[in-house]
Amino acid sequence: MHNRRNFLKLSAGAAIGGMAAALPSTSSANECKAIKWDESHDVIVVGSGFAGLSAALNTRRQGIASVLVLEKMQVIGGNSAINGGWLAIPKNPVQLAQGIEDDSPEELVKDQIISGRGMQNEAALRQIANRALDAYELCIGTGVKFRDGFNIQVGGHNKARAIRTQHGTGGDITTKLYEAGVREGVEYRLQHYIEDFIMDGQTIVGLKVRKNYRFPDIKTGSTVYIKANKAVILANGGFARNMKLREMVDPSLDPTLDCTNALGATGEVTLTAMAHGALPVHMNLIQTGHWGSPDEGGFGWSNALLSIGWHQGAAISVLNGKRFMDERADRKTCSEAIMKNRYPDNSPAYPVVLFNYEKYKDDDRVVRALRDKMAWKLDSLDEIASKFNIPAAELKRSISEYNGHVNARKDPLFKRKMDTAEVLTGPFVVSRIWPKVHYCMGGLKTDLAARVIDGRSMSPIKKLYAIGEVTGGVHGEARLSSTSCLECLAMGIVVSETIKSDAQA
Repeated sequence: MHNRRNFLKLSAGAAIGGMAAALPSTSSANECKAIKWDESHDVIVVGSGFAGLSAALNTRRQGIASVLVLEKMQVIGGNSAINGGWLAIPKNPVQLAQGIEDDSPEELVKDQIISGRGMQNEAALRQIANRALDAYELCIGTGVKFRDGFNIQVGGHNKARAIRTQHGTGGDITTKLYEAGVREGVEYRLQHYIEDFIMDGQTIVGLKVRKNYRFPDIKTGSTVYIKANKAVILANGGFARNMKLREMVDPSLDPTLDCTNALGATGEVTLTAMAHGALPVHMNLIQTGHWGSPDEGGFGWSNALLSIGWHQGAAISVLNGKRFMDERADRKTCSEAIMKNRYPDNSPAYPVVLFNYEKYKDDDRVVRALRDKMAWKLDSLDEIASKFNIPAAELKRSISEYNGHVNARKDPLFKRKMDTAEVLTGPFVVSRIWPKVHYCMGGLKTDLAARVIDGRSMSPIKKLYAIGEVTGGVHGEARLSSTSCLECLAMGIVVSETIKSDAQA
């Protein structure tokens, strides 16, 4: 017979496709006192993406002697290493050099409140925005390079405040944070899977860990017990790759959608925390990235290519040759508009995005997209109509109308901001679009200091903290582009301060 806690663990295990049918049973308070610990550390960080790497480095800088990072996969970085390398920073140096002096953390929060649609945590967003320059300085101080002179306005933002890493990937940040951690005494271990939390009442005291684990086989490796003297920080990311859990929490989410996440984004640590009483919030709020391409798997290059397309080009429905949305709206708005494009049998009618080729032919975003055949160079609107079976006359009429809106710098159809839009003359770069599951707004409830809340007592679980995508309730219904990296880096700073303070209390 299993108690309620074990039942939750079994349910959690069953939700993780491709893994074991159940996770190991939890440890009681009495059992934890009898555990023979294999080793002991002051702080254990679970996960090695932006959040985990920032937390580990900053905790070490707070004077914590022993900081250990555990990563279940075979490489450092998780989803963060493969993301687009975007970072929203109000008052960043490039923004100021561009003459944009009316931005502020509060302006960013205003945009996020609109995107959150009443479900966001304003205090949390404000705290993160107020630490944006600290997050930027953390990157600069560890050697991260950003593109010279690059600062643009991305979807849902009212100001140009998004900078991008030199190579257009989050790996530019994760690598430097990891290297800084190594230099400063942080210890990192790969292929360490969290089997269970070891609890003493409402206090976490350590972790049951399977070392030498080989994803996704939970039977691989061997079990060790690692004691956490001061804190366990959960920075394990979201669960977008856990198909069964996705279906359970949001049955409306199209199960055929591809996913941008790394394969390890299955959320078992989140479920384990829930089994020990951690309060989940907004689990059904799962965001799609409207910049996905059906012509490549996973995250791919489409995100980068469409940072041109959304600003300088237009999105067209293949069904009728017309524009159908504000190309610069937030992710939720655009994704919903894109997925309405379907044939009578309900199969996707992939819209296309087109922009001028000549100006961008040497841009690495275009070169890579054409090379990998997820975009095409087409010389005329007739060629586009023929290739994608679009009504040619209506396509030409739509582009003529769009060009008129560009010249007038006003879009009466969808109220798009037209300051970056260009008259479309051809030849064109053309790609197909379809959303991909991208980000989980839901996760564990924390207080502003990153302490995980116990749903039974509504008070913090002692010594247990969570930051980044594993947390829930921060962004509300939709997260704005370029704010996840900011959140993770900033909350890594915040949690380090909290742990130092709690340890001294």
